[in-house]
Amino acid sequence: MKARINANKESIIISLDGKIDYETQDEICEIINNTIERNKKDQVAKNIVVNLKNLEFVGSSGITQFVHSLKAIHNDTDITPKYCGVRSEFQKIIKAFDEGNEFDFYDDEALTRRNGKPLINQ
Repeated sequence: MKARINANKESIIISLDGKIDYETQDEICEIINNTIERNKKDQVAKNIVVNLKNLEFVGSSGITQFVHSLKAIHNDTDITPKYCGVRSEFQKIIKAFDEGNEFDFYDDEALTRRNGKPLINQ
C-alpha cells in the first residue's frame, strides 16, 4: 500500500494505491487522520480529497472495518474528507454503513472543481 499527498490552493489530495485488507486499513486511516490534524494547524484549512481509484479491497472485512474507521474520522473532526475514484461496488458497501449520509463521492479529482470553483466547497 502506498500513499501520495499533494496540495493545491483549495485541497489536500491523498491518493492511495495498492491493496487494503483488515491489517492495512489502520495504516490508511492513520494517514488520513494525520493529514487532517496537520491541516487543522494551517492558517487556512483546506479540503481533504481521498482518491481511492487505485486501491483494491481484499475481502469484505477489510472494507467494513475501513468504513467504520472512516466514520470515526468524520465524527472526530470538523473537516470531512471527500472521496473520489471509489468503485461502485465499494460505494454500495460504504453507503450501507452511512446512515448519516456523511460520505461525498466524486468520479475523479478534476470533478471536485466546476467552473473554476471547488465543487467540494458548495
